[in-house]
Amino acid sequence: MSTRIVRSLQAALPMVMLGAAACGPSDLVGKTKLSAVHSGMNQAEVVAIMGTGPLRPHQVADSLRVVNGFRTQAFIVAGETYRVLWYREAPGSLEDVITRDKETPILMKSDTVMSVGWNDFDEAAEKLNIPNPYRASARIDSISKSQNVKAK
Repeated sequence: MSTRIVRSLQAALPMVMLGAAACGPSDLVGKTKLSAVHSGMNQAEVVAIMGTGPLRPHQVADSLRVVNGFRTQAFIVAGETYRVLWYREAPGSLEDVITRDKETPILMKSDTVMSVGWNDFDEAAEKLNIPNPYRASARIDSISKSQNVKAK
């Protein structure tokens, strides 16, 4: 290769990397719709943006696990209530495992959004010691584990 071509590639590489970084995380399901959700919003505002989800409870007890068609989980850590709303577009059921390619977590403390997306959720779940279905060895819906959670 000539020196001129190598120099051109060296000059272009930072611009390509910067452009790719500006696109943001690609693993957010509903990225366009969820871009309007931000820290400090309450659950009613978030649900209004999310719309109606594809999940329906099959049993009366399952109605506690669904908010407007989206799966929800609640955890109590050090006396505080944390809730995860799982945004999903694909049809399915509550028995489906939670995966990055089908759902995006919205983490709330009490009724206020803390974070949107997997990167922030991964960090917060580890810090709060709440179950992270993506990192769990069995990768199953871990709502039953919430009764044994302790703050670090």
